[in-house]
Amino acid sequence: MENCIALAAYLAAQTVENGGEISSAEETAIRVCKSGGAEDINVFIIPSMAFVCAKVGGKRQSEFRRIYKNDLNLGRLEELNNISRRICGEAHYGFAIEYSYPCGLRVAATALAVGAFCVYFGGTFADAAFAAIIGNVLGFIKFRKTDFNIFSKTLIQSTAAAFLAFAPKIAGLSVHPDMIMTGTIMLLIPGMSIGGAMQDMMSGNLIAGILQITQAVVIAFAIVLGFAAALAVFG
Repeated sequence: MENCIALAAYLAAQTVENGGEISSAEETAIRVCKSGGAEDINVFIIPSMAFVCAKVGGKRQSEFRRIYKNDLNLGRLEELNNISRRICGEAHYGFAIEYSYPCGLRVAATALAVGAFCVYFGGTFADAAFAAIIGNVLGFIKFRKTDFNIFSKTLIQSTAAAFLAFAPKIAGLSVHPDMIMTGTIMLLIPGMSIGGAMQDMMSGNLIAGILQITQAVVIAFAIVLGFAAALAVFG
C-alpha cells in the first residue's frame, strides 16, 4: 500500500505525457490513492508537473513527477486507463506500462492522414504521395525527451518538412510544394492540446488550461518559423 502514492503520480504523469486531459489525470491519481487506503488526498497537475500528497497509514507522503510532453498516443492512454481500473479493483501495483503502435500501422496511418489533407486542400495525388513520404520521415525522427524542448523539436520538424517539400520541385517533378507543405503541417498542429486546454479552463483548471494554450501558441510559432525559412530560401 505504501507505494500507491508513487504509482498515482506516475500514472497521472504518463496520462498527461501521452496527450490525456489534466482532469482525467487528476481523477486517476485520486482513485489509485483511494484504492491503496490513502486519506486526505491532494493532487495538483499542470502540463509540466504532477504532484500527489496523501496520508497513508497515519504518515503523510508526497510524490513529484516531472512531465515531458510527448506525442498523442491513444493506445497508451487506453492501456493506462485499463491499468488504473485493474489497480482500483484489485489493489495490485505490479503493472508495466508499455504500448507502441506497430511500425506498419504508423506508416499507413500517417500516409493516409497527410495524403488526405493534401488532396482536401487542393493538391494532386502526386503531391499527396510526396506529402505522405515526408510525413513518415518526420514520424521517424527520434527525440529523447530531455534533449529538446517542445519548441526546438517542432522547429526542427517543421523546417525539415518545409525544405523536403521543395525537393521534388528542385528535381524537376511537376508538383506543388505549397500543397505538400499544407498536408505535412497538419501533423504538427496542436489541435488536441487546444481542445484539452479549453476543457480544463471551462472546468475550473485555469492554470493548467492557460499553460496548455501558451504551449500551443509556442508550437504554432515554431511551425511558422520553420515553414517561413523554407519559403524565404526557395520563394
